[in-house]
Amino acid sequence: MSEHRVIEIFKALSVSSRMHILVLLKSKGPLPVKTIAEELDMTAPAVSQHLKVLRHVGLVRAERQGYWTPHAVDEDALSASCGMMIRICTCGPCHSRHRSHHSSDASGKLRQRRRALLSELERIETELEDLQRKEG
Repeated sequence: MSEHRVIEIFKALSVSSRMHILVLLKSKGPLPVKTIAEELDMTAPAVSQHLKVLRHVGLVRAERQGYWTPHAVDEDALSASCGMMIRICTCGPCHSRHRSHHSSDASGKLRQRRRALLSELERIETELEDLQRKEG
């Protein structure tokens, strides 16, 4: 994932209404604009604008089905964004100035935990890619 795309995704997620929309879609599945607006006590035009941004960065997808267009979370894009955030948060240089506050034993355990989490994330991403290839 390119740095520009990551920045765009994090910008989109910086607005709380968009986060609420994602949480709602994740918990209830595909929904039309009107239902999202009612659930979140927002106007339909406001929801439409937020969905436009979320679609633009790839976190939400929509397919017209007759008279209505259900919007749904793009699980792959969301997973990739989470993976990127984990990699950003667990990088060595980010934490180097804080290491002096921990004993070397605690620091070693944290590094070991980080390696395990990154390894697990890579395994999951590989499994997702394999599933996508099989389904596609």
